[in-house]
Amino acid sequence: IPEEEIIEVKRNTKKIDFSRKYKFIYFDWWFYLLTAPFFGLCVLAAFFCRFYFGFRVYNRKNLKILRKRGCITISNHCHYFDTVFASMTVFPRRLYVSVIQRNYEVPIVRLILRAVRAFPIPAHPMGFKMITDSVGEALKRGYNVHFLPEGELVVYSQEIFRLRPGAFYQAYLHQAPLLPMVYVISPRTFMGKPMGKAWIKFRMIVGNPMYPPALKPDGSFPKAELDDMMEKAAVWMEDTIKAYHEAENIKEFLTLTRQDA
Repeated sequence: IPEEEIIEVKRNTKKIDFSRKYKFIYFDWWFYLLTAPFFGLCVLAAFFCRFYFGFRVYNRKNLKILRKRGCITISNHCHYFDTVFASMTVFPRRLYVSVIQRNYEVPIVRLILRAVRAFPIPAHPMGFKMITDSVGEALKRGYNVHFLPEGELVVYSQEIFRLRPGAFYQAYLHQAPLLPMVYVISPRTFMGKPMGKAWIKFRMIVGNPMYPPALKPDGSFPKAELDDMMEKAAVWMEDTIKAYHEAENIKEFLTLTRQDA
């Protein structure tokens, strides 16, 4: 693009100053009272989206662990609404969703994200450490925290990109179960003809809970074991997506993967 044609957009971000004490997650009663009306509207809108996308959740039995204690949940990042559906899947249990810092720096959007229980991951070398206390507090209270370990959104993608270790390290530090989920997207048809990209079917398959290794007395990270845990989660996501697309119908898929709807 020629330099003279570039239009500079000003005041479109509000940088977060992490040098000062920053509140990643609010647990105060007044905050939830204040945001309840807007959050209620978002829940209502999410149910409409559920019908629009024909959203279904399979293998719900694995969600039972969320009733017992706070968990780390993860999923692939393939649509703008995938975090919405993650929150709706565990509703009415509380789910805090991590988002990249730059999304949290957009005016108005940052207020919306705050109201729907999202928190930023600082784009900082110490970003992982900065969110650890807040994530731990949420888990202690029996709430759940959602991560998108692929990092970047690739719309409609059914490829699993290299996972980042943050969610797995948090699960280890807080000795919390990690519950993997995977979204499967397929096109809709009308009278045998494929419809537009916006007309898709959304499915979520919930995996078996994964448990991190026990804390080491010397405070070190069992990197090899956590890498193996991360690899197993990625392989499960890939295999599940492949099995879904290769199956002729949902019953065959559930039979092949030995999962119950």
